[in-house]
Amino acid sequence: MLLAEDGSRATQRASPGDTGERGRRQIVALVMVFYLLLIFEGALRKWLLTSYGQPLFFIRDPVVLAIYWLALRHGFFPRSKVLLWVGAAFGFVGLLIIAVQAFGVAAAIDKWPLLAVYGWRNYFLYIPLPFVIAETFRQADLQRIARITFLLAFPIAVLVLLQFRAPLDAPINVGFGASTAQQFHGLAVDMNHTRPMGTFTSDVGQKEFVVAGMAMLIALWIAAPAHRYLKLWQITLVTGALLTCLAVSGSRGAILACGVVMAVAVGSAAVVRKGGVSRRAVIVPAFIVLLAAVLYPIVFPEGYSTFMNRWAQAHEAETHTFSSGVFGRAFYSLYDFLGLLSDAPLAGYGLGLAGNASLTLGVTIPGFSGWAESDWARHIVDLGPVLGVAFIVYRIALVVWLARSCITGARSSGNPLPLLLFASCAVDLLYGEVTGHGTVNGYTWLFTGLAAAAAVTAQAQTAAVAVADSAAQPTVNGLPFPNLLR
Repeated sequence: MLLAEDGSRATQRASPGDTGERGRRQIVALVMVFYLLLIFEGALRKWLLTSYGQPLFFIRDPVVLAIYWLALRHGFFPRSKVLLWVGAAFGFVGLLIIAVQAFGVAAAIDKWPLLAVYGWRNYFLYIPLPFVIAETFRQADLQRIARITFLLAFPIAVLVLLQFRAPLDAPINVGFGASTAQQFHGLAVDMNHTRPMGTFTSDVGQKEFVVAGMAMLIALWIAAPAHRYLKLWQITLVTGALLTCLAVSGSRGAILACGVVMAVAVGSAAVVRKGGVSRRAVIVPAFIVLLAAVLYPIVFPEGYSTFMNRWAQAHEAETHTFSSGVFGRAFYSLYDFLGLLSDAPLAGYGLGLAGNASLTLGVTIPGFSGWAESDWARHIVDLGPVLGVAFIVYRIALVVWLARSCITGARSSGNPLPLLLFASCAVDLLYGEVTGHGTVNGYTWLFTGLAAAAAVTAQAQTAAVAVADSAAQPTVNGLPFPNLLR
């Protein structure tokens, strides 16, 4: 059996011929397809199927629906997860809100029905995905995700190097679209260098790839040597590939997000105290950061100079608005929604109106002169003050649940992977552009599920070891020796 009576995953494996096991493997395979589409959707839109850019945005959705269907069929929708059913309730209420908004401000916007579909999808469609992943993924599946990421890091590192050195409007950067509308012009670091987008349609997607890869890599570095599934020279090469992507990224967000991963890795020393992991958790991240800082201006002088100039210019501009520069800007996203509460209609202006698609389509909101740059502010515009604040609270609750699960899993197993996966997605899950950016949406829900799966798998392995040790103990009258019960 794959599921215990209370709906939780049992620790034992099902036999290969078991119907539930076949269903589990099918779900895992579809999640792998989802991950590959997440990485290569941009390549399809930029270079291969340029005339189908908008439909390809939804290419992952049929895969997600197939995952849900298999999960329902084979019993992998957890019955006892309150947060899952709260998310489903939000999705239902979202449909009601759309019906109400159809008679409000949104009624005057011709393109709003399309944006409503887009908005509902961005908000609610992927919410069940992490819970299904947590029920179906095992350690080998998590390792397969990491291997795919590490393998792709090499060609993507070469690609971003070429993009960094190519002209801003070169096809390797903007794609082969026949018109400007079909091309993807990213942000520039300076007049001569773009922020490389890799296989994605924006540098934000490339940032997500690097941060997720770095989290899995650092977890592998600080894990007990017996638990490493790559050789030392392979881990070293992957480290070089990911640091190369970071060196020419031109993205402060990528640097800071990787810094969060490193900080959590060091912090894991207080949680994981088995097999020398706590010692490596302090030494390895510090060594990698120090080595990268020393080699950055030597190996990538052009990338270093452009990035430092970009940081200085942005810091100077931001200090006029925020007292703490880039950090003040980051914290601003935690409270800027407060200024919209008194002005937004009770049912919101219209679901999807504050997302990136609205900007792409040139849609303006009648009666709204503000700007929802952050996701929490976006919730107020899209859903209204009541439901918007409720959804903010829901996201906070998700982060708290995931943090507790990952800490418990890492502590019980001695495996830092749950904590590092949590570090890769927690900020986005809390207040990142989950509802405003399609790639962030996919990455956040996927890696929320992988972090939860790593925590559950770690706890299951610990329980299995405890059961095996207990079974191996000598007994008297069917019970372990009395001194073992104290």
